[in-house]
Amino acid sequence: MSLVATITVSGDPRLLREYRDEVNRLLDEEGCGPYRELHTPDRLEYEIRPREGIPFPPFVSASQVFPEATIEVQWREVELGRTGRAIIRNGVLAEQAAQTHAPGGAILHEVHAGTDGALRFAVSCARWRESWHGYVVASDEHAFFRVIGSAQSCELSASDGVEAEWAERWKVTPDGAVYAELAPREPIPEDELRELDRVAQEFSREWVWFEESPLEETAVERQRFAACGYPVRAANLRSEKLGKVLRPENGGLVFGSFGEDARWIPELLRRSWSRSG
Repeated sequence: MSLVATITVSGDPRLLREYRDEVNRLLDEEGCGPYRELHTPDRLEYEIRPREGIPFPPFVSASQVFPEATIEVQWREVELGRTGRAIIRNGVLAEQAAQTHAPGGAILHEVHAGTDGALRFAVSCARWRESWHGYVVASDEHAFFRVIGSAQSCELSASDGVEAEWAERWKVTPDGAVYAELAPREPIPEDELRELDRVAQEFSREWVWFEESPLEETAVERQRFAACGYPVRAANLRSEKLGKVLRPENGGLVFGSFGEDARWIPELLRRSWSRSG
């Protein structure tokens, strides 16, 4: 089952509680497939692995009852390299778009952890148009990034956290790298931001949990970390990844899916962004 849909609902908190009751009833009635609820006080978030088709109908029907809510649907079909996005307002499908990614758009990962479970450095990225776009995270900081060029000569831009603007830049040549803090900062175009967010969300769901996440969502991970004697940091690798996926290397734990032709990307991030942080 390769189709995954993420649905977020925003609006008044009281309205969201009532909307949740209605849409959960419809999801169960229609048997749309297994779903997870990842809600926060100011928005609802569902992750659904539908048995067939994008699960629009329950959310459209609930939107007719609660027209003030705004519903955003993002979906991905990994095996076919397809992604899509839709907006539901006032009981109708207001916007919808789909995109097919070339095989080169596959998401690549490199993850480094300490033997104490600490997330030292992780990068997740994919080719998008003529650049590499992705998400980089350590135990106490994270950012979007874009790389234009080649290993010999390139430009690396990074955000401050996951803000929608480029905050710093490195220009790399065979002679070295020149760093600049951008002032003013450069807004990230909406379509580019959606791609960055897609990569970051996919990586975070599979690999990372955050200390600030609600206790009910992270109780199992917190218990496992306590059992292993691992301290909880701002960003943490999921215990299953630490135990079953990462492998010992050079006194730490490592996982990587970059081929030789793209190995320079995580090396660039470790040499530039990680060192500056």
